[in-house]
Amino acid sequence: MSSSGFAHTSSFQSQETSNSTTLADPNSPEMFKQNVQIALEHVARVNSLARGTLHVIENAYQAGNNPEQTEADLASLNQAICTLTEFLRQTGVGAYPLPPLDPQSVPYGSPNEQQLIADTTRGVQQLYEQLKRTQESRAVVVNLLGAVEARSKT
Repeated sequence: MSSSGFAHTSSFQSQETSNSTTLADPNSPEMFKQNVQIALEHVARVNSLARGTLHVIENAYQAGNNPEQTEADLASLNQAICTLTEFLRQTGVGAYPLPPLDPQSVPYGSPNEQQLIADTTRGVQQLYEQLKRTQESRAVVVNLLGAVEARSKT
């Protein structure tokens, strides 16, 4: 009787563990949506800091501007960028394009599937051509070295 009680307790614990694992699954769609939202907030903060820092730098030679404040703003921007980068790396959100915060502020919308395919195809074609040129250059070098070696034997 004690063994059946143990089996029931063990079964309950495994169900409880699987339920808590499902709720805390870092790959769940809910967690991904939450991470995207957090990433967008980080991007908005970086954007705000970048605009502020740019304004301070543009007016650096105006009377009343403090270079130490400019340096502090730049350090804050750098820290925010590092924080965003680390967050994107840890969550995996950085592998995907982020939607724009305000669709009117972006002159172009998010790339659609056709644009992504075209960009990928263009990138692969450029890499292929570069590899082809490298191989052709290697062949020329081998032929020249072979000709030099043949002349030295005669």
